[in-house]
Amino acid sequence: MAINQMFRSKVARIGIGLMITVFGANQLAAETKVPNEFTSGTPAKASEVNENFSDLSSKIEAISKPESSYSVLSTETLYNGLVRTKLYAYEQHSSSRQVIFHNTDSGLSSESAVEVRQMGVVINALGKFQQDIYYRDNFNRAYSNPVGPSVAHVTCPDGSPIERALTDVVFNYSFVNLAGSFVLSSRGGAKSGVFRGCVDELGVGKEYYYLEGLGNGVYSCVSRVAFYGSDSGGFTSDTAPSQSWRNDNGMGFAPYVTVNFFDRTSNGKWGTYYLEIDAPAGCITLSGPAPVEPTPAPDEDSPDAEPTPAAPTPDAPDTPADPD
Repeated sequence: MAINQMFRSKVARIGIGLMITVFGANQLAAETKVPNEFTSGTPAKASEVNENFSDLSSKIEAISKPESSYSVLSTETLYNGLVRTKLYAYEQHSSSRQVIFHNTDSGLSSESAVEVRQMGVVINALGKFQQDIYYRDNFNRAYSNPVGPSVAHVTCPDGSPIERALTDVVFNYSFVNLAGSFVLSSRGGAKSGVFRGCVDELGVGKEYYYLEGLGNGVYSCVSRVAFYGSDSGGFTSDTAPSQSWRNDNGMGFAPYVTVNFFDRTSNGKWGTYYLEIDAPAGCITLSGPAPVEPTPAPDEDSPDAEPTPAAPTPDAPDTPADPD
């Protein structure tokens, strides 16, 4: 009996010691708390020790696998048998962005453009991804191949349509991890494009993006993936303080770099970025809580329902397009 009590006491102390070690390393300023605390000389119940280890396991998973706490927004069975899964594109997101201006030093021409190259890290209900963006707006050249829709699939918060950008602009995006990736573009899809028209209370025009594409690797079974939302808010950006918008000669625009951080409390507002995935049942594995039950397939002639838009969050005025 004494041996059993001593063994249980040692197990309890080992469990608490592991907790203090792990969370002391990851959360130095935070106080480590466990469901059950034990005092020297007091027998520990196996159920309480197990509860402490279960708590430890869930906290380790929350640190090493944060996507486990995020769930999808909805699933819907389409008329063709595919399941449409919708989730927030960003739950956590941090990135850096290089902005480069072309042919603006000696007056604008058809080759004048602003180019954005962005890399970052994204976490959502599917897992952790590297973000890779290429955006180029030839802002003095008209879009010469107007395929796809003339207006976005949603309206501005005031109900007005969001018309397709008239300039020659392309937006390519990839989500990449070791298991697979998604690659998307603003050109070629049935709904894809870069749209402009919404103006916030400061008079600043906002862009709305709809990109479509496919998956590879473990996502090769995906028939269609869409990424859509607006540059209406949710991000805080800092620009390198030594950089100026104007070149040294006062002509054109100088390149600059920013770092960006996403505030997930903005999710659900107008302009929120979403991922929408059409795939056979069982194609994608979700790490978070189980999604809601699939809803019945809609009538083939009925339009897709869209969320009621809310007021946008304004960005700083007089800044170039900020794809995220």
